[in-house]
Amino acid sequence: MKTLQSLSLATLLLAGGAWAGDHRYALSPTYAAECGSCHVAYPPALMDAAGWKVTLQQLERHFGSDASLEPQAQREIASLLQAQASTRSVHEGKGAAPRLTTTAWFQRKHRPEELHGYPLPAVPAGSKATPMAQCQACHRRAEQGDFGEGSLKPVSGRR
Repeated sequence: MKTLQSLSLATLLLAGGAWAGDHRYALSPTYAAECGSCHVAYPPALMDAAGWKVTLQQLERHFGSDASLEPQAQREIASLLQAQASTRSVHEGKGAAPRLTTTAWFQRKHRPEELHGYPLPAVPAGSKATPMAQCQACHRRAEQGDFGEGSLKPVSGRR
């Protein structure tokens, strides 16, 4: 048990400053495995603590799916999300079911004029996800937590 706690703490400490100032975010292995099994494991800093708290309280009805977690995994993920959540108002997760894609920051960064010719991502068949939640469609290193402009895939027909 102490080994797991030490490993979790070390991961959190290393992740906090791993890529500070860049558009890369280190994620804990548990968070990446549990949340990344259905969608990109969104960087905790892209939503506020209140939004993450509501999200974790509603996992049994997580946007049309049951994403319930084992208690230990839920505690570990909750700790990570609270520790690395944004404190900026542009990252507020609002509503009964907060969505990263509805934060002011996301809306500003993904306005049509900011997409530079990128088409709206396709949603996989049978998925209940919204097109803009398909980060990997445009950000080729989304799975590694890299959302910077350098991680954008080339747009067909553009140089």
